[in-house]
Amino acid sequence: MTKIAVLGAYPLDPTRLSGVEVAIVYVQRELLKQPDVTLHVISCHSSLTEPKTVQDGRLTVTYLPRGSHGRITWHRQEVAALRRVLDAFCPDMVHAHGSGLYAGAALGSGYPAVVTVHGIAAQEARLAYNDPATSWGDRLRGLLDSAYERWVIGRAEHLIVISPYVEQVFARVFRGTCYLVENACEERFFDLRREPVPGRLLFAGPVIPRKGVLLLLQALERVRREMPEAHVRIAGSLNADPDYARACQALVAERGMEEAVAFLGHVSQEQVLEEYRRCAVFVLPSFQETAPMVIEQAMAAGVPSVATRVGGVPWMLEDGVTGLTLPAPGANELRGERGQTRGGLSLASTVDELTRAILRLLQNPAQARSMGERARIEAEARFRPEAVARRTLGVYRSVLSTDPNRRFRMI
Repeated sequence: MTKIAVLGAYPLDPTRLSGVEVAIVYVQRELLKQPDVTLHVISCHSSLTEPKTVQDGRLTVTYLPRGSHGRITWHRQEVAALRRVLDAFCPDMVHAHGSGLYAGAALGSGYPAVVTVHGIAAQEARLAYNDPATSWGDRLRGLLDSAYERWVIGRAEHLIVISPYVEQVFARVFRGTCYLVENACEERFFDLRREPVPGRLLFAGPVIPRKGVLLLLQALERVRREMPEAHVRIAGSLNADPDYARACQALVAERGMEEAVAFLGHVSQEQVLEEYRRCAVFVLPSFQETAPMVIEQAMAAGVPSVATRVGGVPWMLEDGVTGLTLPAPGANELRGERGQTRGGLSLASTVDELTRAILRLLQNPAQARSMGERARIEAEARFRPEAVARRTLGVYRSVLSTDPNRRFRMI
């Protein structure tokens, strides 16, 4: 029996998934289809005061408490707790998700380890630093996360990248072996029977500055001058940055678009599926992304996307074939402020580009349908959980083959 430990964000309620949890859970389910695999998932949660373990056949999940000041000590307490659980399990392989404490624990465990990078702390810290609304405490947290990330990546020997963009970012720091394994998308997205509502746009994700929701709302106002039936449904939490969410809602009220904008808040996975099934176009005007799961979901569902060419997005969408892409604005436009930018378009130019791209797809439903169909074909080959699990197993074999004292026994 091959024993694999997975360190990363894992939900206390497995029916409610978000962020990195999605990638871990989907692949974990596929790995357990291998009859000679035992999995032990270890995850830290700030809401816990005592460890908690759940057993389900060959899957064990251990939840550990997480303190609020781990960054200052470089997660010393949490890393020690994670390593105690690892030593009790004695895995053949450790797979850490993220470039923070889970990676630090895996690399210092003494077991063969591979790290999957999801979000890039340094890039998000840069955006936060350029946002005048970011507190000094949040800026400090970003700098600490960036420093820890750089330390972790510099020590890693095996790195799974979910996009070539990740390898590009860490080219000067990482000296080991990279493996490209994109995130898995839930099977149900591939099986959706599309019934798009004319003029309906969808945005999925938290309403935060990095996601560019204000840009989308300003573009929508212009789109409606030519297509009054155009409207957007925003599926995502309003609590991550309440001030920004209120600014978005205020803009909607100021421009008289209340009937054209629906703020849905956090929604169930079943409703997410329904939103993709019924939208005509998916829109993601972000300032920074690594390899957004929402783009994978749109592709798997056969929905054409309009997105900014940031991070790993150009490796996901082929402009004019599976969606439309456009340049992102500069970082100082995060909250919709006008001005000159470096390394990006001005806010006005971005809104113009976004408006044109949305109109192009809404006014040409046949072209939009063709792009969506091509996107689904592309997603089938890249994002099916079975295919992602197979590539992950290939990485495990490669990592373990470098250690003569351990044998990989998986079929």
